Amino acid sequence: MVIENNRFDDLMQAGRSAYALGNYDQAHDFWKEAARLNPYQEVVWLSLLDVVEIEADRQVCLENIVKINPGNAQAQRLLNRMRARHDRIEEYVSEKRAVARETHNWRRSLFARALMLGLVIGLSGVIFGVVISIVIYGR
Repeated sequence: MVIENNRFDDLMQAGRSAYALGNYDQAHDFWKEAARLNPYQEVVWLSLLDVVEIEADRQVCLENIVKINPGNAQAQRLLNRMRARHDRIEEYVSEKRAVARETHNWRRSLFARALMLGLVIGLSGVIFGVVISIVIYGR
């Protein structure tokens, strides 16, 4: 256990050094390994939060921070904002899908009406031609 704690501390320090030098990928690797060794340390998730770029990874970091320390108001605020933004995006996508469905249905309906109108006009022309032929040649 002491060896793991020493390794955890060494990884955290190596990550801080790499971060200070601008080696964010290397810092990420060190801190990720530290999180694997001791996932119940708030500091490792706070550190990872500085280097992860994917929104889902940031959310995992914030969720872990809040689980470890429910009193971390800043992490809770960031997590709430992230979830609210996610909900707004989901709502927007849902609305866009509904509009796309309505547009598709409208186009399908328009096509069906145009097809029916074409058939009616075509049949009318045929009937008109038959009637005219009977009138002209039928006598």
